[in-house]
Formats: sequence, structure tokens, C-alpha cells
Amino acid sequence: MIAIKTAFLSAYRKDFLPDLARELVEKGIELWASDGTARFLVSNDIPAKSVGELTGFSDLLGGRVKTLHPAVFSGILARPDDNDLSQVAEKGYPVFDIVFVDLYPFAESLGQKAFDEQIELIDIGGVALLRAAAKNCARVLPCFEPAQLQTAVEIMDESNSLPEDFVKGIAAETFFFISTYDSTIANWLISNPETDVKRKFPSHLSIGGKSHGELRYGENPHQKAAVFSTFPPEGIPAAEILGGKALSYNNYLDLDAALTGAIEFDEPSCTIVKHLSPCGIAIADDIVSAYEKALASDPLSAFGGIVALNKPVTPELAVIMKKHFFECIVAPEYEDDSLETLRKKKNLRLLRLPDLKPVNPTYLRGIAGGFVVQEINPPGVFSAKWEIMSNRKPTDFEEMELSFAMRATKLIKSNTVLIAKDKASVGIGGGLPSRVDAAILAVRKAGDRCRGAVAASDAFLPFPDTLHVLAEAGVTALIQPGGSRNDHLTIEAANELGVALVFTGMRHFRH
Repeated sequence: MIAIKTAFLSAYRKDFLPDLARELVEKGIELWASDGTARFLVSNDIPAKSVGELTGFSDLLGGRVKTLHPAVFSGILARPDDNDLSQVAEKGYPVFDIVFVDLYPFAESLGQKAFDEQIELIDIGGVALLRAAAKNCARVLPCFEPAQLQTAVEIMDESNSLPEDFVKGIAAETFFFISTYDSTIANWLISNPETDVKRKFPSHLSIGGKSHGELRYGENPHQKAAVFSTFPPEGIPAAEILGGKALSYNNYLDLDAALTGAIEFDEPSCTIVKHLSPCGIAIADDIVSAYEKALASDPLSAFGGIVALNKPVTPELAVIMKKHFFECIVAPEYEDDSLETLRKKKNLRLLRLPDLKPVNPTYLRGIAGGFVVQEINPPGVFSAKWEIMSNRKPTDFEEMELSFAMRATKLIKSNTVLIAKDKASVGIGGGLPSRVDAAILAVRKAGDRCRGAVAASDAFLPFPDTLHVLAEAGVTALIQPGGSRNDHLTIEAANELGVALVFTGMRHFRH
């Protein structure tokens, strides 16, 4: 057990302090505090000694230096042995058993302040205090959240002692918290235009995240899982959940995949995802039509799927969507009576995300032993060139359809072949190791809708067999990156079959 006799408090936000501080005083615990916090406590009739009494000076450099002093840190870092404690006693310094610090709200202020103002919210002394207390967890309890201090007060025994495992657990949380705080600052600096940092990826990288709690389980019931949000919060973790039961691990992944479709198009669009694979993608002049076309792409696969929309849900759309079983819907807004209509399906998760497009232009994925990072595939960008390779040129209508089809392939796992008609997918073959198999699946899904449709491939065709499968089904035009050693064979096949063939020079693998 770790005995608690003296606490040091330093808080940027102080409204919650009086009740907690009074509970500490009632237990006979002596309070010391940073100058501003001490003044606040005394003004609320709570006895507290100021750090200025220890250091002999008030704040320096406009408040940049307050607690960085041996008189403070020796009382935190003294180990629980007679030698260390006697040295502190000889100097007349107090020994601190609890260190509570509420850091400057750096993350909460991102995007709200100018560079010079934001830089002043980088906490120095507070982080050092927490770090010192966490290092000395054999004797000292660090706290960075009011709930931690409240729990400590509640579980103290009659002699004001705390269990060692509780203190060490909070110490571990503290180092994770400090790491997150620092990584948020680093990521802000490297991405801020005013810093003019040239490197896209630093030599060391850490990603900070705040827990939104544990999930019921992971991909499968025997796996544990949790969800975290980065700073500033964005994407699905930042969405407001307006209805339905709690999101699952798989829901988060599927929603993230569907969100990629919502940000790809400026026109009203709908993307329906099942098990990370889009089964319907469409754009239209209005959001109702976009939804209806996306659903018609593969209504069987859409059962129990995830829907992402890039325009508000209208009352008309809500009535139509209510007829079908979906797990989740994410949209920038819900108009008028839309929520009331959709909330009648009690298990349907409804998410509102006004800012669909991500601020952070990078994407991270975990692998065993580390992670890989890349830039996101830019929304709206689908070609480096537009080179017509066949004798027959695509019609204006086919060109419009081909553009949509290639943009839609960006959302689908490789290998991908997508058949499109009227700015909607009608057949999707994705996530297959063989491109010709992807074409066969897309044709089977599309059926008679292949007649007069166009197709897109996310990467070059290694052989002309894929083109033969599409043409035999009735596809009239194909768009692909090109770049295969057998391009000449595919071009010859296109000319023989009368298919318009366009090369873009830009691959869109999605793994």
C-alpha cells in the first residue's frame, strides 16, 4: 500500500477542483498547488500552499516557467527510502504523494487559434510533473483526469493508503497520455503550413488517440477490441450517433470503407458496403435517385449493409430506406422528420458527420510489429491522362460513364473490375487474385445490364481475356490504367471486338 499525506495540484480548468480538494482536506491530506491553482483554492476557502513559497519566485516568462524547480521535483522524485527522503527533509521541502495536473488544452484548441497562440498551449511544466510522478510510481500517484483523483479518494483505506497495482496502472495510463499529447503536437507541427516542414513522413512516428471505450468484441466474439480517435477527431470516431445500438468493431471498419465513397463524389452519391466491400455505388441529380440506383446494383448483398451518403437524408429518402434492413447509415445531416422515421428501426445505427472529408491527408494501417502509412488516394482524382487506344472512340455518353466507373473502382478491393450504367455500378467483382475472375463475377452480378454498359479495371489487364469476358457480355467500352507488356494484345482485341478502350496511366489498387 502507498500512503498519501500530501498532494500537489495544478489545473488549467479549475471548476471541478473545489469538491475534490475538499475531500482531500477532509481526509487530512495537505494541499500544495501551482500559484494560480492555489489562489483559486484559497478563494474557495480551501487551504492550499502555493508553489511560490517553495521556489521563492513567481511565474517567469509570462507563465512559461512556474513549477520547474528542484524544490518541487525533489519532493516528487524522492524514492521511498531513507536516503532520498532525508535529503528532501534536510532542504525543508515537502514530499508529494499525489500529483494531479490538468494540462493546457492543446488538442481541444486545434483549428481555433493562430500558430503563435496555439504554440503557447504546449504544456511544459505540467507534462514534466506528470512524467516525474509516473516514474516514481513506487511512491507517488500521478493523475491527469479528475475521475482518476476521484477514484483514488474513494478507494483510500482508513490510513489514506492506496493499492500499489492501482497506482502503477495509473502510471502506465499517464505515459500513454503523455505520448498522445506529444504526438498530437508533433503531427500538428509537421502538417502546419506555417512550419514549412518539407518531409512528408518523419524519421519517428507515433499516433496519439483517445479511447472511446471498449467494444463488445472484435471481428469475432473471442477477440477483444476498442476504438480510439485521433486529434482533432475526424471520420467515423467523430460522428454523432443519433440512434440505434452501440457500434461494433466491424461497423467501424465498414463505415470507414463506405465513407470513402461519400467523399469521392461532389454529386449526390450513395455507397453501400458489406464486409468492407462496396456492393452498390451511384451518383445522381438527387440523393433519393442515388440511393435507389446504388441499392439496385446488388440488393441481395446490400441486405444488412452499411450506407454512406454525401447529402442530407430527406424525409422521402428516410421512408424508402426504412423498408430495407441496414446496419448503419452515415450522412452529413438528417432533414425534418427523417430521424423520427428511421429511429423506428431500433437497431439501426444513425450517424451524423457534417465534415465528411478528412483533414489528415494520411492513412495508417497496422501490421504485425508496426504500421504502414501512406497518403490517401485523393478524392476526385482518377487519371493522369486520357488516352484513347482503340480505333473506335468512346461516345460522349460513354466517356461520362467511364469517368464514373474508374472513380468507383477506387473504393473496391483489388483486383477490381466494375461494370457501370447510368452512373451506377451494376456489377462489381472485387478482392479477387485473378482479374479475369473479377470480370466474370462482375458480369454475373450485372446480368442483362451488361448490354450497353461500360467497365473499369483498377489496374492494367495482363492478358486480353478480361476484355473478352466483358465484350461477350455486352460491355461497349473499357477504361484501365494500361502499362502491361501485353497492352498491344488488349488493344488488338478491343479493335476486333469494337470496344472503345481508354488508358489513364493511373493505378488504383486498394488492399
